[in-house]
Amino acid sequence: MRAGAVESGGVRRPAFKEMYMLMDLAAMLSPQNRRLFKFRNLANPSQELLLESFSGTEGLSQAYSFELLLIHYDSGIKLKSMMGQHSVIEIELADGSSRYIAGYLTRFASVGSDGGMARYTATLRPWFAMLENRVDTRIFQSNTVDEVVAQVFAQCSAISRHEFRLGTQLKRHTYITQYRESDFSFVQRLLEEEGLFYYFEHTAEGHTMIICDDSTSLVPLPEQPQIRFHTASVTELADSITDWSANRHLQASRMAVQTFDYRQPNNRLPVVMNSLNQQGDVEHFEIYDFPGQYTHGTSHEGETLLRRRIEALELKGKDFQGASNCRAMKPGYTFELLQHYDHDHGLAENRQFLLVSVSSSGHNNYLTGQQAGYYNTFSCVRKKIVFRPQLATPRPTIYGPQTALVVGPPGEEIFTDELGRVKVQFH
Repeated sequence: MRAGAVESGGVRRPAFKEMYMLMDLAAMLSPQNRRLFKFRNLANPSQELLLESFSGTEGLSQAYSFELLLIHYDSGIKLKSMMGQHSVIEIELADGSSRYIAGYLTRFASVGSDGGMARYTATLRPWFAMLENRVDTRIFQSNTVDEVVAQVFAQCSAISRHEFRLGTQLKRHTYITQYRESDFSFVQRLLEEEGLFYYFEHTAEGHTMIICDDSTSLVPLPEQPQIRFHTASVTELADSITDWSANRHLQASRMAVQTFDYRQPNNRLPVVMNSLNQQGDVEHFEIYDFPGQYTHGTSHEGETLLRRRIEALELKGKDFQGASNCRAMKPGYTFELLQHYDHDHGLAENRQFLLVSVSSSGHNNYLTGQQAGYYNTFSCVRKKIVFRPQLATPRPTIYGPQTALVVGPPGEEIFTDELGRVKVQFH
């Protein structure tokens, strides 16, 4: 009887071609077949989606985003069942250990099937990025920025994991306003204004947002603290840097700020500071700003504020760009550059670099039959240069007068403070 015919009992016997396809599929699906890149749905470990390729960017003070191409034998996965699924990418490193990128699926799409395999695309983002979906208006009184951030994160304690690593006590603010902002934008803005930055630590079980105030204390890459520069990547066995360039950008060389404090109206508290950037024989430019009332009550507070802004400005003055096949690279860590002609003969500290951003792409060979591969581009600065986030998140603007209720202690019709002001509660 020919393959695929029906026997006398009425039961269809599989064709030989179909049998071989099923055997190949079963072998391919077993423990992801020692692939270079793996995907796991932590919320549903039994669902083995195969990672064909991924690409994305991580950066200091940046909520990373990775685009994934996944394949599975089931073309009927319910899309809504994948929303918010806690997942992780596992990357096998050169020494046999693993690096992880964990997050939550914020997008999941079916993009067709071929040869019995269904294709899906997905977006993997940190829990912090999910706060883009919650918008609020509220006032925090007599809090430091880290206290406010902790209060915001407490509202999503089921998914939020964060840790403060601060070396100094933060300023206590009389009030901080969140006005028609998402929790993500609100926290991002507060951290930028306070000069705090963040990155993420990943494990096989999840990720933690690390919030810091001193980049010079960040540690080397645990899997590869030293990375060799080697242009002929085809003949290089170890992960290495294959492209490297230094870049300078013209910046202002001086900043000045001024504020007004009603408690000391005759003292305008001007603060001026010069940049330490050496830019050559060029015209000197100044940035003057009046950031608003009460930004600093003393000259010391003003100098602290201006120093953070100068450091953010200086950070843009010089950076280094590169490309590599180094799978261990991730922002928030440092490395020593080896065997580069521009740096080998200088001071040892000038070979230490802080990774600011890494854009990665990798692919397995489930569908193409080609060799699996990985490639990244990255930007970094010297470790001794202090990292400060740019003031990139806009402060919301309140247009026109707002209505509120006058409030005070029970039994008193009008309650005023020592300056004759009444207390109000906004709607």
